[in-house]
Amino acid sequence: MGNKREINERKRNNARLYPIYKMLSWDLLCFYSIEFLFYTKTKGVTASEVLIINAFYIIFKLLMQIPAVAIADILGKRKGIIIGNILIIVYLVTLIISPGMLGIIIADLFCALGYAIKTIAETNLLYDSVATRGGEGLYSKLDTKGGSWYYWIDGIACLSAGYLFVINNYLPMFICLGFVIISTVLSFSFKDIYPTNKDKRKNMGQVLKDYSLDLKESFKFITKSRRMKSYIIFGAIFYGIIKIIDIYKSDLLISKGIPEEQFSMIFATLSLLGGVAVTLSRKIHKKFRSRTLSFISLSYVGACILIGIVTNVCTNSVSVPIILIMYAVLRMCTSIWYILKDKYLKNFSTEKIRNKIMFTYELIVGIVASTMSVIGSLVLKKFGVDLSFLLVSLGALIAIVLTLDYMRTRFGLKPEEYRKEDIEMKEVIKQ
Repeated sequence: MGNKREINERKRNNARLYPIYKMLSWDLLCFYSIEFLFYTKTKGVTASEVLIINAFYIIFKLLMQIPAVAIADILGKRKGIIIGNILIIVYLVTLIISPGMLGIIIADLFCALGYAIKTIAETNLLYDSVATRGGEGLYSKLDTKGGSWYYWIDGIACLSAGYLFVINNYLPMFICLGFVIISTVLSFSFKDIYPTNKDKRKNMGQVLKDYSLDLKESFKFITKSRRMKSYIIFGAIFYGIIKIIDIYKSDLLISKGIPEEQFSMIFATLSLLGGVAVTLSRKIHKKFRSRTLSFISLSYVGACILIGIVTNVCTNSVSVPIILIMYAVLRMCTSIWYILKDKYLKNFSTEKIRNKIMFTYELIVGIVASTMSVIGSLVLKKFGVDLSFLLVSLGALIAIVLTLDYMRTRFGLKPEEYRKEDIEMKEVIKQ
């Protein structure tokens, strides 16, 4: 009983700490409102080069998946979270001191490994900590609470970032670094729920071999599971669209003559709206159920198309207000998606196979998204941001409609409508 009480206390500790930790560490605070400005004005790269940098980053994340999973499994999720945060500190320091496009790419190596470890270790630690009767609902509640708090504090941080950037380009970067250091300190307070596999420490070559087999078995499940296959296709295409549009959004604001200090006000407002959206994510999912992904993705693409139209046919005085309203729609859609995607992904897994599922998902999604980023860069370089926004948006509409049609008979069905191989990876792996 003593051991059981100790485990329960560890779970309660993690559950209490996680929303606070996520508020400070889900992503880089005080950074994204000036990221594009920092790259283009401080580091001297072009918008199309930023998309190439994004493609490199996604590729780096793919390459880091195996060591990330190995670190989380061998050292434990707590140490994995700590190491991930330390790598983000190294990333920011490298980004601050290194010049040009090459410096950003080198920094992204550390960032990719850090976030690959964090993505695996953080969500799995929380899931381990609430995996009791009714725990799945608690996971969503705590994860949503932390995500909502993140958007609120990011909104406050972004509000000052643009003005600080005007004073000194590096001031927001140092504030961002401070938040990551605080997150790293907090991560030391987490407790592992399940013991690490000490046998895996004896032979790293065997570990790599094991994960190669895991990847093979995960692909076997995906090949047989129409449900998982359709979800991954959707996730890959939607994420790729988001990565392209994120860069186009910033470039479009600059092309419309938005002053640097106003970037902070715009992104702060968008971040706060993202927080509102996260708090509404459970209600939206409850309302739309199996149509939630359709609602989110079509709303996102519809807003993109409207932006593309008005920016090409209207004057700045008319187009800018519409663009900013649609940016709010985009931010709310992506905020809801980033919360729900992990919830959907967890539905496909148990504790023993969760890392395998996440690893395979990230691998496939990353390959597609990096390819789409390169295509988005080429389109931007050839046509400019106004026309590129419209062309990519129309292409996104076609891709999303076809994907949703493919998912219609494969995803979001009633439990009894799924085949056994659609939902039971464990049975497939044993074959």
